[in-house]
Amino acid sequence: MATNTERADQIVHVRSDRLRALIARLFAARGVPGADAETMAEVLVEADLRGVESHGSTRVAGYCSMIRRGLLNPKPDVRVVRDTPTLAMLEGDGASGIIVARRAMQMAMDRAAAVGIGCVTARNVTHTGLVGFYPMMAARAGLIGIAMNNGPAILPPFGGTTPTLSTNPFAAAFPAGDREPIVLDMATSIVAGGKLRLALKKGKPIPPDWALDRHGVPTTDPDEAIFHGFLQWAGGYKGFGLATVVEVLGGVLSGGLFGSDVPPMKSFGQEPLITSAFYLALDPAQFMPLDEFCRRIDRLVEMVKKSELARGVDEVFIAGEIEFRRRADRLRDGIPLSQVVFKELETLAEESAVTFDLV
Repeated sequence: MATNTERADQIVHVRSDRLRALIARLFAARGVPGADAETMAEVLVEADLRGVESHGSTRVAGYCSMIRRGLLNPKPDVRVVRDTPTLAMLEGDGASGIIVARRAMQMAMDRAAAVGIGCVTARNVTHTGLVGFYPMMAARAGLIGIAMNNGPAILPPFGGTTPTLSTNPFAAAFPAGDREPIVLDMATSIVAGGKLRLALKKGKPIPPDWALDRHGVPTTDPDEAIFHGFLQWAGGYKGFGLATVVEVLGGVLSGGLFGSDVPPMKSFGQEPLITSAFYLALDPAQFMPLDEFCRRIDRLVEMVKKSELARGVDEVFIAGEIEFRRRADRLRDGIPLSQVVFKELETLAEESAVTFDLV
């Protein structure tokens, strides 16, 4: 007889276009306007394509639960509270962070295209999904993009035990010439919190260097880490330092909640999730012709790729390269969904009388 873990490990490969269409229908059935539903689906499926499953379709059930419980506003009044040629501030009204993040980055890009630089903050929104998606918008337009956001107070400061900051993701993307853009997308904790939730959903242990239990001892139990323990900072005090920068730009500067004022959250989709964010777009053509900048990026990548290899290493990768390769593979072969996520989507479709046609 198969165990729950064995069943969770079973994989179903699905086409990205079908998955994107299904997710959009699921959100639309719950009151999200059509264009917004499609945007949310696009960002979630892009995460799955790039292999960031913790921020992909596994989040759909949680988002739907948040809508049902009044924790995510499907039809928000997103307001521009400050607007200048170089910067803007957005009030999110409890909106999907994905919708507001895309709008904020586009506003930053429009300003960068006009005057060379654009900076936009957004406050009081929910989960923003794949944070790297938004700088990649800028890179595709020949701009440098940066995005970051804070979140629930679930990690203590380095050396402390009182939850004060979140995993505070940071992402940046740089356009290239003949190569794919350089894309750094990272949590300032050793992994994103979503990786713990995905492991818990699959009934699998986590590596011992990801999190501490309630006693400050490394644990492989995702349940203990989520509900009683803490994630660990990437690089110790350095990760905490970078998280503090994100907290200032995402939380303090935006006028939103920050630090321990942000409600802690243990159960995704069951409790309030409030985040604030910072988006920046910079036009490299203000410094040199864009094609020259892109050639210089390509040369930098080539320098990295030509490095002599350490023993046991087959290839050196630049930031984002593995994800671009995985994306190409999954566009060709399909996105691998665990049985857990596949069944979640099937159940959501049944509940809302939405056509389920992933296979």
